[in-house]
Amino acid sequence: MTKRAGWLKNAFFWAAAAAQVVFLCLVSLRAGGAVVEEDAGKAYTHMMAMWDSGTLLVPDWKYITTMELDCTTLLALPVYGLTGNPILAYWLGNVAVLLAWVGLLTLLVRRLGGGWASCAGAACLVLLPYEFYMVGYWNMMFLNVSQYAFKVMLPLLLIALLLAPDRPRRRDWALLGVYLAGCWLTAFSSGVYVAACGLAPVLVLAAWRWLNGHLSATPYRLACAGGSVGATLLGVGLQKALGVETSVSNMNLNNLGTFRDNAANCVVGFFRLFGCFPGEEASAFSPQGLATLLRVALAGGLLVAGVWFALRVLGGTLPQALRPACYPAALFWWNMAVLLALDTRYGDPYFEYRYHLMGAVPLLVLVALGVPMLTARPVRLRRAAAVLGGAGLLVLMVTMDVQAVGAIWQKDGTFGVNTPEREICGVVNTLDVEDVIVVDTSSTAEICGALDSNHRYTTLLEAEGQGMVLNIRDGRRTDTEGAYYTTPAAVVCPLEHLDTLPGYLTAHAQEVGRTDEYLILRTDEAPLVDGMVGMAYGDRGVDYPDSAWYTCTGTVDEDRCLHTDPAGGEVLRSAGLTLHRDTDITLVCATAVPEGTVGTLQLWQGSTLVNELPVAAGDARVTMGASAGEGYCLVLVMDSGISADVSRVEFQAVN
Repeated sequence: MTKRAGWLKNAFFWAAAAAQVVFLCLVSLRAGGAVVEEDAGKAYTHMMAMWDSGTLLVPDWKYITTMELDCTTLLALPVYGLTGNPILAYWLGNVAVLLAWVGLLTLLVRRLGGGWASCAGAACLVLLPYEFYMVGYWNMMFLNVSQYAFKVMLPLLLIALLLAPDRPRRRDWALLGVYLAGCWLTAFSSGVYVAACGLAPVLVLAAWRWLNGHLSATPYRLACAGGSVGATLLGVGLQKALGVETSVSNMNLNNLGTFRDNAANCVVGFFRLFGCFPGEEASAFSPQGLATLLRVALAGGLLVAGVWFALRVLGGTLPQALRPACYPAALFWWNMAVLLALDTRYGDPYFEYRYHLMGAVPLLVLVALGVPMLTARPVRLRRAAAVLGGAGLLVLMVTMDVQAVGAIWQKDGTFGVNTPEREICGVVNTLDVEDVIVVDTSSTAEICGALDSNHRYTTLLEAEGQGMVLNIRDGRRTDTEGAYYTTPAAVVCPLEHLDTLPGYLTAHAQEVGRTDEYLILRTDEAPLVDGMVGMAYGDRGVDYPDSAWYTCTGTVDEDRCLHTDPAGGEVLRSAGLTLHRDTDITLVCATAVPEGTVGTLQLWQGSTLVNELPVAAGDARVTMGASAGEGYCLVLVMDSGISADVSRVEFQAVN
């Protein structure tokens, strides 16, 4: 190939890569908050809470999976502080992520032996929005909070570092510092996932190549290997030392009953990652059908490439030029082995296919690197491959990008994925309230909380037959404590779930708005909601006689007040109570008896009676102190013939 032809080839592929970056930036900017879904909503509200609290470790925060630090959050945080716009902040953060991807892929492919066109080809293949879904390729890698971008980047950066010259330059040492900081951060935020599934295969292969004399153990490479282990241990150790509880280590090994289905769905999950299954029935020869077949061909071709590469390695027939590419191939096969061994169908009935990103992205790099090398001779084949490869890449880019736009600008005329939530926010912003209680759907509260930072959105859900309780999956634990809701609030309920609205809300609320899917009410006083029992967090709390796991005898009215049975005896028993600080516990009740005592209030801890106080007649507030601890139980015993009205139990931390 002449120098001019080579220059034109490089220019074409780099122009395509630049166009893809610009496309992703412009589409996500135009879409803005319209593509925020429930998982992104959690991260948005978490980031805003970090800024408001002035710390990355927000006090009293409940983490659902990770600490959400090893994503675009840290890039978005200062921008949010300057602008107050979380959507703009994350968009700018994702622009930086896209540019980092281009730089990383260029460095990696060059050190694997590829040319400049291969660098651009790898960028094009990796940066395509193959699938638009909450846990799909585009959303996990380049959209909203890019939750998997840094996780996938780190192993690829480690490969590039290990392939640095024996006498590394200053930029290599600087990149090593960035890499080790990333290892520490992802271990601190997400535990050992990246180390186990991404860093381990690269380090194991590097050790094998060193043992076979194919890699020298320079101080720089030893720093890469030792630093990977050390930074990971420091991150995990710090998370444990700070008492942060995440659920990143809850995956289980397959047993005999789950292995077959999990293995089959693991392969299906790889195809799902590239959007190979349309959301609705489509003719094979329709535009949708042809696009799906193109995706299937891509995913199938990637798997074939992975198998071919493995067979060549095992047979000792891998071309010399491709031998450094063993690293991305090892990532793919190691990750596939892990996913075959683990049951990853806990949230998805088929497979949590986002886990394939750790192996699929290296496979895309491998294809972009390997195809030009394998077609380098003869010259005619190289020219034909360049033309066909360029044409095929254009077809793939146009198809994926057009369908990505169609996933946001939907066929029914709606824009984005959260039109109902945006309609809710529009109504709520006309009301004079601070709190919004969303009934029976947590995703709605999470999305609205990201779109509308001026209000606190919390979910009211059914708790195992114990009534409706405040619930959060990723937020402040005290948001589930009724004592913190002291002013009128909005109540949002899906129209199809109106029968689930508790009487204590409908009795004190009036309809103020309605959308196609939701009824919106406003309470005329502080809503009688709660979720937490006792005072496990915060400095105050309130329980009601019908709070979760409380038992009582008598009837409970629309104000959550218990009218006890006049037969007396034990009329109220609390749930197991946790007090994280020394606390004053106050029972509020009333009887028609004018004077004297009408019963006793007992505090038990396990089988030990800790305290017992008489309950006075009339309007009574019985207060007893309790030390911080767990396993407390409050019991109200009434005298025979006495009927009491028990309104609530209050908790107040003692300074």
